Parts: sequence; C-alpha cells; structure tokens
Amino acid sequence: MGAAARSSTGDTASPVRELVVPDPSSSVRWHQHDWPHPLARWHHHPEVEVHLVRESSGTMMIGDYVGPFGPGNLCLIGSFLPHNWISHLDDDEPVRNRDAVLQLDQDRFFAAAEKLPELESLRPLLDDAARGIEFGGRSAEEGTAALEAVQGTFGLRRLAAVTELLSVLAESPESDRHYLDSHGGSYRLDVEETELFNRALNHITDHLADRLLLRDVADEVALSRDAFSRLFSKATGVGFSRTVSRMRVTEASRLLRTTRLPVAEICYRVGFTNLSNFNRQFRAATGTTPSRYRRLNQH
Repeated sequence: MGAAARSSTGDTASPVRELVVPDPSSSVRWHQHDWPHPLARWHHHPEVEVHLVRESSGTMMIGDYVGPFGPGNLCLIGSFLPHNWISHLDDDEPVRNRDAVLQLDQDRFFAAAEKLPELESLRPLLDDAARGIEFGGRSAEEGTAALEAVQGTFGLRRLAAVTELLSVLAESPESDRHYLDSHGGSYRLDVEETELFNRALNHITDHLADRLLLRDVADEVALSRDAFSRLFSKATGVGFSRTVSRMRVTEASRLLRTTRLPVAEICYRVGFTNLSNFNRQFRAATGTTPSRYRRLNQH
C-alpha cells in the first residue's frame, strides 16, 4: 500500500491494556489525539469508550470486526473490547485531533444507579457495548454534537453534558445501530502477545498489496507458524487469512468510494491476485459487487 497507508502500530513497547488515568474531579475522561499517536493502536481497557473520528478514512478493527470508517464515525466500545482505527493517507502529514474520546468506568455508573434510579436506563446500552456499536443516522449526528459538547466542561456542567451524550446513545433506534463484534468482547491478549500482534498488523497494513503468507508474517515477528496462527485466532476470533481478506476488502471499498480507479486496478492494488476471487470475497463481505458498491457509495 506504500505511502497511502499508515499504521498506528510499531515496534515501540506499549502495554496491551491502555492505562486510563482517572480525573479525580470527574467521573469520566474526555480527550483528543492526533494520528498517528501512541494511543492509536490495537489495545483494550476496562473503561467503556465513546469514540469519534473527525477526519480521515481507513480501516477499523473492533474485536473480530473489520470494516471501513470515515469522518463522523461514532462508536461505543465496551469494557475490554479491543479496538483500533487505521487511517489510510496519501501523504505523511499527521491528522491533528483526529479522535475525540470519552471514557467512563461502567461499574461506577452501575453503583450510582443504585442510588439514582434514572441511571438504570443506561444498563442496556452499556451491556450492548460489549459487542461494540457504530451509530448512524440522526443518532450519529446528535451523538457527535453531544460528545464535542463535553470538551471544556467541569463539575455539574460536565455531568450534564455526559448525561446528555449517554441519553442520545441509549435512546438511539435499532435502525441507527450497527453491532460490530460477534463474540461480545471475549478477547484478552497479554502485553507480549499484543506487541507481537501489533507488529504483525503493522506489517500487513504496510504490505497489503503484496503476497502475504502466514509463514512470512510469522517470521517477521519471530514466531513459529503454529504459535502465530494461535495468536491471530486469539486476537481476532477469525484467524489470519480471514483478517487479511477483510482488510483488503475494506481498503478496496475505500478506493471504490473515493477514487475513479478501475475495479481491476483496485483488485490488484489491495492484494487480490484475480478478479473472480476479488468479486467473490467482496460480495461475501458487503453483499454486493464492487461495481454496484461504487455506484451506490462514490462521493
């Protein structure tokens, strides 16, 4: 993929579990960060996260889900559900404040619900967050505005802003929800495993157009084939081959939406070796052909 892809992963050591430093003056943590950034990598944490991508498009990985994202992508990520957003760029310029993030300790909210019954209405939403939810339609628009409104608030005003955001998401209709992970977040990698997986993911992202064999990527991270296969199955729930195929289809869908490149060129650019297999894999993942997908989605 060359310069068109930039991965958040790398060889710099960083723990699998992001340490979310609590704010003693608030029940939640709101922050924003650039791309690339040390926090923008495959990781998980006990806090529930509301995540907004303001700019750029690329591939998001939530548990065993791999799919496209673009500006305005708003997701709710459950406790310990691994996640990552990989921006695909045509230059080396960083994306300033790409992400706006709100993190909260759901146990604190459940404990508060015992005293404040109004908060009990959040329980179904936080339970559903275990699979990861991507919001669309009016819920995404209102949720984005509510998340941005948390920035710069303090005290009771912050609590009111957070309550408004969670209310919007809790009241969102099913038609505005896309549930992502199929296992409900049952993935746990230790520190060493996550470092290895991030290195493998970095290599795959940077070489998506090349021939990617399990043994070669295993060699890249100094693992035996069996150990590497087990690592990928544990990390993604679907294994190496299906993960690579999903990443290729996701990048193809981005190119179909944002460029006028011929379908055949996109096929080979994302790493498929023949059109028939590309069409078959694309239809299996999206429910339609590349040509029809382009007609329905090109900007």
